[in-house]
Amino acid sequence: MERVGLLGGTFDPIHLGHLRAGLEVYEKLALSKLVFIPAGTPPHKKRRPLSPFSLRYEMTKLAIKDTPYFEVSDIEGRRQGPSYSVLTLEELKTVSKDEFFFILGLDAYLEFDIWYQYQRIPELAHVVVINRGPGGQKEFFEKTRKIFPQAQEKEGIFHLPKGKSLRFLPVTRLDISSTMIREAVKTRKSIQFLVPESVREFIALHKLYLD
Repeated sequence: MERVGLLGGTFDPIHLGHLRAGLEVYEKLALSKLVFIPAGTPPHKKRRPLSPFSLRYEMTKLAIKDTPYFEVSDIEGRRQGPSYSVLTLEELKTVSKDEFFFILGLDAYLEFDIWYQYQRIPELAHVVVINRGPGGQKEFFEKTRKIFPQAQEKEGIFHLPKGKSLRFLPVTRLDISSTMIREAVKTRKSIQFLVPESVREFIALHKLYLD
């Protein structure tokens, strides 16, 4: 049985902040591999149209191609309807006996209780909450005690009755966002050193984010 990290996101585009965070979680939790999962139709992001899944998937594939312990999955692009995380985890569990670590940012975790069937997520995978900014552990503890009152805390890790855990894992702060990158492209500024060079070339080739 492998220890597999799962890092989802719109990845529109994927950038060095995503990759560095993934690397640090991989190392700190001694994972076998880390799988990036571009969202199909994210239920909580409706403010702007996303780039087509095929383009976001291809950018993610390019970004991780030289890192042997990184993989990318098209599982959410193949499924119709909103990309609910619990459905993704259920599907993965039907084809794999691996131990999964579901990784999300603190901002998303603070809204975890509005997610579809959120209570079932830590029944299917360990939950790892990362924060790319300073602090955050206090907010993580407060939120976890509120939405998972049955969890028992020991040495900073919350343990659930069915054997899974929830933990806070700080990672290096790289003040980069996909929004910033899209705006830079739109205003004809360079995004070099914000994304892998292969992703920068892909964005230029396909004229993404210019509208």
